[in-house]
Amino acid sequence: MTPSLLERDKLYYKLDITDSLPPGTDSIEQFELSPRQPRPPPRPKRPVPEWPPEAERKGKWIWTYLDKLDPDTEYDQIIKTAIFFMANSFAFSAGYASTFIHLVQTPAGAAAVHHTAKAYRRGHQRFFETQDYFLDWMWYGSGSDISRRRLESVNKIHASVWKNVPGAYSHPWEGEMAIIGAAYFETYLRKLVGARRTEPHPNVQRAWPEWGERVCAQLRTEPLDGSRSFGVNFPRTWEEVEGFYLWFQRIPMERYTDDETRRKAHDASEAFIRQFSVMWFPRRLQWFGRQVVLTVIPAPIREHNEIGHPNPVTETLIKFAIKVYLDMKDALPDPVRPDFSDEYHAAKGVNWKKTDIQTEAEWQRRDQITNAILLTIVLAGGMWALWQVRIFSI
Repeated sequence: MTPSLLERDKLYYKLDITDSLPPGTDSIEQFELSPRQPRPPPRPKRPVPEWPPEAERKGKWIWTYLDKLDPDTEYDQIIKTAIFFMANSFAFSAGYASTFIHLVQTPAGAAAVHHTAKAYRRGHQRFFETQDYFLDWMWYGSGSDISRRRLESVNKIHASVWKNVPGAYSHPWEGEMAIIGAAYFETYLRKLVGARRTEPHPNVQRAWPEWGERVCAQLRTEPLDGSRSFGVNFPRTWEEVEGFYLWFQRIPMERYTDDETRRKAHDASEAFIRQFSVMWFPRRLQWFGRQVVLTVIPAPIREHNEIGHPNPVTETLIKFAIKVYLDMKDALPDPVRPDFSDEYHAAKGVNWKKTDIQTEAEWQRRDQITNAILLTIVLAGGMWALWQVRIFSI
């Protein structure tokens, strides 16, 4: 008989990965008995160089600016620059959907997301809150007072879940994947579509593991797991970050999946796909939003979560469009302003509890306008056709 949620523990959700360890872990014994602890933040060597004045931000100025930063001590500034000048809400939203569809493959991830039900009932609110947490850590820096408070609030959110789903937050690898997903998603996307440039700036590569380790260090597993840091054995090189992301995709989840877990993984994945599609596309094009998400999810994960596969023709067109966009972005001068920063700060003034209702209402309003325009075109075309028939019949 399957135990109830409260009767389960960390062993119920544990994945046996003895035969396929992630980068940074030498053995299960090493992970359990003497894991590599996250490093403390280093002492700064100098005041962090500021962004150049806007008048001097010409051509590919960001690459030149990043060359001047030290990834060992100035990783916060490197991540802040890379994200807020080069990212946007659409890409962040796609990465959010992709990463959480990865995470709900696991029994623990599926149980946690399913229990809160927020992904189903208030998907847009959940997205904006998650985005705000991540962007706070990126804007203010991993060691800032604001980030520490925000990370502690995430610990409290997790606690509200593991009190009802014991064992769901006892596996540091799964928590690390949320951070690594944010770090590696663009590179994964570039390689998927065959962009001309596939790797980030060398200092960005070195900064991501530094930043990610310091963020994960402040997140804790539940008491069943000893309330240890999520940052144990965190990847410390870009190669390990990439290896971890691809390792997570290759875990043979079917070994650990029963009917309940598969159903929860499917339902949660569908919720993330729908949230992305509704947020970015009108009703008649939400099928295309679904195709976008399916295109960026590896086939084994699509099969495990039973969400189907993209249409081959549509998949090809989406990959081509993403490639063209990335290649053009790389060829054009760098942006002068951190536009993503403006979006991030503007979103703080929004009542996120109402975003789901407002988003649905806004698309409904636009659909009504679209319907009226289409009806007008059809009626005008019909009247013109009748007029032509009348003329030729005279």
